[in-house]
Amino acid sequence: MSNRSIHLQPDELSRLVVEAAVNADEQGYWRRGGTPIGENAVRHLVGFLGLLLGGDDDVDAKELSVLGEVFAAASGAHPSDDELREAVRESVAIADDPDEVNAFLTTTPDYLAAVMAMDAERGTRNADQVVTALSGLALAVLAADGRAEIEEDAVFTTHLEHLRRELSERGLAVRD
Repeated sequence: MSNRSIHLQPDELSRLVVEAAVNADEQGYWRRGGTPIGENAVRHLVGFLGLLLGGDDDVDAKELSVLGEVFAAASGAHPSDDELREAVRESVAIADDPDEVNAFLTTTPDYLAAVMAMDAERGTRNADQVVTALSGLALAVLAADGRAEIEEDAVFTTHLEHLRRELSERGLAVRD
């Protein structure tokens, strides 16, 4: 069940993430005023993937293309390469502060907490699918330039291990 989404294309994976968030909002689980849940999900996607892209201090055209696909599918906007590069720069800016990076990587984003709350109450498995989709998106970004840097691996494993651990602690992890 959870492995199905990893075989989807990046645009489909990003839509899956945002649709799960919007569903949680429609079911009354988004209790944060101000920022719409979809925007919160897009901000997390761009932040996470931007950290991965900037991990090797070199963002090439293939990586930008994947990020552009994700951003367009998740937000409906089609950013320019310059806008995408700026989004990566903003994501990587936190890399100068190890405490800020650690906080980002070890914090569950608000939209996902809402999806988890919905799953816990309704017995659904959307949060596990979101985390699997995030993993698939991260792998697509990592594969885009054909290189694997230790910083990229650290971002990938730290964040996804945190999210998987939280799913497990809440009894929401799908067991194959």
